[in-house]
Amino acid sequence: MADELDVGAEEGKKGGKKKLIIIIVVALLVLGGGGAAAYFFLFSGDDSEAAAEGESAAATEMVQTDGPAIYLDLDQPFVVDFLVSGKQRYLQLNMTLKSRDQGQIDAVKLHMPLIRNSLVLLFSSQSFDELQTIEGKQKLKSSAVETINNILTQETGMGGIEDVLFTNFVMQ
Repeated sequence: MADELDVGAEEGKKGGKKKLIIIIVVALLVLGGGGAAAYFFLFSGDDSEAAAEGESAAATEMVQTDGPAIYLDLDQPFVVDFLVSGKQRYLQLNMTLKSRDQGQIDAVKLHMPLIRNSLVLLFSSQSFDELQTIEGKQKLKSSAVETINNILTQETGMGGIEDVLFTNFVMQ
């Protein structure tokens, strides 16, 4: 009788292991199938969607003259020092560029070291007293646009910056 109980216990252990293996295999199949379904759902799209993306990319590559304004914030402020009547004075300003051509905005990003250098030279050549007037600030804006467009013309063959916006202008 004791022998019969030992044989039944061994069969129960073997059956438990088989059930565990079957559960693990089924769980792996379900997870694998779900992963495959998610992949096909997310990464397979209509051909019309791909064509629309291609058309929008081609449209972006063309020069835009009548589109929405695109702004590029020049993150680092410009700091220039002046010597006025024997006293040290400073100008700190932040700028944002306005264009309607994404290609030229990309060109500005590419040539940013050259543009920043030219703008620092422009700002440091100004008269501190003139910059305290509205007319002086307007003149500086137009000179900055001209400077940037000259660099872009040299590097890309065309300008494209419409305006320069001073988002911070501190004189001390």
